[in-house]
Amino acid sequence: MEIKLLKELNIVFETTELLRNEHSGSSCRDLKDAIMRKFEIDKAVLDSCFDSIIEMSEYVTAGIDSGTDPALMDFLFGRHSMIPGCFADFIVHDVCRMPGGDPEALFSALREAPKNVFFVNFSAMLTDEFARGGDAPPITSYQELFTFIEGLPVPEDEKFQLCRLYNNYEEYRGKLADILEAAGALFMEKYDIIRHYAAWFVAAVNEPLAEGGLDFLREKYSIEPETDASALCLAPSVAMCNGTRHLVSYTTQDSVDYLYVGALFEPLREITDVSTADERLCRALRVLGDSRKFEILRLLADGPKYGQQLASLLDITTATVSHHMAMLLDAGFVEIRRESNRIYYTIGRKKIRGFIEELTRNLLG
Repeated sequence: MEIKLLKELNIVFETTELLRNEHSGSSCRDLKDAIMRKFEIDKAVLDSCFDSIIEMSEYVTAGIDSGTDPALMDFLFGRHSMIPGCFADFIVHDVCRMPGGDPEALFSALREAPKNVFFVNFSAMLTDEFARGGDAPPITSYQELFTFIEGLPVPEDEKFQLCRLYNNYEEYRGKLADILEAAGALFMEKYDIIRHYAAWFVAAVNEPLAEGGLDFLREKYSIEPETDASALCLAPSVAMCNGTRHLVSYTTQDSVDYLYVGALFEPLREITDVSTADERLCRALRVLGDSRKFEILRLLADGPKYGQQLASLLDITTATVSHHMAMLLDAGFVEIRRESNRIYYTIGRKKIRGFIEELTRNLLG
């Protein structure tokens, strides 16, 4: 399979993602705040990652929302209880499987997208999500589509909205194209402050992709391209931040997969991995800092023991032993072995050595 690394942003994908995030309650600012709450990361580091993207995204969404019918925006970009993504994703699917760099060509393709192509994408995407592809026959007619929708495990109002989208496809395609083209113009007004993100992404993946190819993509992004795909295009996205989106072909024989990866995927993973490692070390230190738990480890260093033995040696109840053991087991410092009806505790020598080595690396280099 040929793998192509694309350098240009697809403006239809970017604007759809921006508006979907904003109307689904998962904007760039929300993501930044969530990461800040969860991880102990220097605010300046997150500011350098997010602030230009937040400025651009809020400029675009504010400009669009101020002049667009809120009900229409919620219909096209809002979140649904059971249906993944947003309704706009069904319409723009094939246009997002085009190389970026020429907004005029992308918007022209969107305005001209025929209903028969939408029918194939719409049916296949619903089938993939709810019937997992091979569990249902392909949908080949209008009646089969509506029968399938009627049987979906989603609320009745969402079934109605799906039918409404299909029945009024041309109308919604035109309205969506108007919205995204206006959003694209606003996006380009702020392009200079975010253009470097795509360049960073391309520079970061170019060498490992050339060396590892498809194995690199599998390991890095946990995807499995279609077996009959002739090529896979790896494309950067600024609006998606740290997410990934795998788009396959439903309508062409020469199948080409597209994998969009957020430009912050790699830096945020590195930042949160470091923070997570620090948090894990601190938890382990708190466990070892408890004198009773440390005493239990000293006793187990002499050999395996069962709960009642430890309770007698420490002059505590077996319930208290169990309480301490739960935390030691969670940290990996203790392991268990069953013999007949008795559970023996043993010291986790490998885990403790690994902890000491990691602590040494973090503090002493």
